[in-house]
Amino acid sequence: MENKFIMSLSLNVLNHLGINLYSNIPAVLSEIVANSWDADAKRVDITIAEDQIIIEDDGCGMSADDINNKFLYVGYQKREESLESKIYHRKYMGRKGIGKLSMFSIAREVEVISKKEIRKAGAEGKCFEISGFRMNIDDIANVIKSEHSDSNSSSEYYPEVLQVEEDCIKETGTKIVLRKLKKLTTSLTPEYIKKRVARGIVLKVFNWRN
Repeated sequence: MENKFIMSLSLNVLNHLGINLYSNIPAVLSEIVANSWDADAKRVDITIAEDQIIIEDDGCGMSADDINNKFLYVGYQKREESLESKIYHRKYMGRKGIGKLSMFSIAREVEVISKKEIRKAGAEGKCFEISGFRMNIDDIANVIKSEHSDSNSSSEYYPEVLQVEEDCIKETGTKIVLRKLKKLTTSLTPEYIKKRVARGIVLKVFNWRN
């Protein structure tokens, strides 16, 4: 399907809430893990290689509609719909709807695959919907620059649709792959990542309560 996914943003938003939002990898990973928490994930796996970072969770996942109306919607306020998650009634950590742009602080390319259980009338057993797309920061910037001469005007960007097999995610959940990294990962040990990401999550909870 052509233009299955769409994101609207300006160059100014991309620069300030994406490229320049964070200066270190753990801060970005904390944003992603916070989204996994909001999605009722019980487990999040982070795999760091020399040229990519993979974050996988077993949360509720997203449908194509969820991706367009929530994930790709810059500034989406989930707390306007509810203050807590549906399954475990967790207080939401994500607040401003800009966490997804923070991934461009450390990577030039972002790939997202998500699988969600859906209801189908008359269907026996569980039914799932799986979607995948890829975003490239240079492509986004080029689209905006080709349409506007100022940095405050918004343009529509259409992420590349990925063809994914349903069994690439076992049950439900989301897999994010950060590629074309801007920062070296050679000095990031598992212990360091765990400590920094956990600290970031604790700070988010503290800030939410205050």
